[in-house]
Amino acid sequence: MPSRRPALSTASASPPGDSSVPPRTEEAAAHQGRLRLRDWSGLSCWPIFIHDRAHHVGGMRWEGVGASHTAAWLVRAGSVTVATGGHEATARVGDWMVPSRSRHRNSFSADAAILSVRLHALWPDGRPLIDPRLAFVLPRDATQELSSLAKRLERFATRNFTQADTGMEWKRADAVQYLDLNRHFFAWLTEFVARLAEAGCPPTTPARADERALRAAQLLNTMPLHEAWDLAGLAARVGLSPAHLNRLFVEAFDTTPRQYYQQRRKRAALHLLREEALPIKQAAATLGFSSACYFTAWFRAQFGTPPAQWRRRPARGEA
Repeated sequence: MPSRRPALSTASASPPGDSSVPPRTEEAAAHQGRLRLRDWSGLSCWPIFIHDRAHHVGGMRWEGVGASHTAAWLVRAGSVTVATGGHEATARVGDWMVPSRSRHRNSFSADAAILSVRLHALWPDGRPLIDPRLAFVLPRDATQELSSLAKRLERFATRNFTQADTGMEWKRADAVQYLDLNRHFFAWLTEFVARLAEAGCPPTTPARADERALRAAQLLNTMPLHEAWDLAGLAARVGLSPAHLNRLFVEAFDTTPRQYYQQRRKRAALHLLREEALPIKQAAATLGFSSACYFTAWFRAQFGTPPAQWRRRPARGEA
């Protein structure tokens, strides 16, 4: 009996553990969204923030530019319009809006209110799991279960974590809390991905790459940011020499392991300064800098302005 959610099928194109399957067979399966279960484990996925009417958005307008996270908004009151190039999409009460990840403009009606879920969902090669080129509206009559799961997720997050409307990835939890949060989050995400797939926006799959390069990317995505950069240590963990790892990594991701890790550090620095509002000295320590001076010099080199000055700039809206 066919599944009602074909986009989420994880049926393997080969027996588990069989690495002798012809590449074309695996490529065909990946093209249909079917990967080996162990390949799905390469997906880095967690909630960034969850809130219901916690931030005032009524009458607001802002430009979104190349967001590194995926946003999804349940319209609770009023309406929201997202323009991407010459394309406009409007969501009204009960609808879900999924903004494009490319440059776009968000406009909220004066009476607008939203339940917002923002999530990180990236493959090791940097591809987002959800990558709409234009804004998507999921209509109310097709998303009743999605909305119910989102409200349940928001209630759980608010009850168990302080300020769940910002920086969920930095919150602390014991094993039971962590697994319980994931139970609610992945129930919502499963429904979200299924509804998007039905609407013509299926989830992506990662580029084919050497498994050792993929493993290195996974390690870079999860290693503590205060740890010193160690290419030799990273290479040893995946069974390669530093030069061989560099070559395979560039072939797979068009960037070196060091550059890949630096991009993660840069995203974390911006998050710590703006969303977490950490003092500069504390942000520096979190990212492994021995002093605020070294961090300031690095930040200026990356972003063209010192962190204190950057933080005083008006923030681009996020919801």
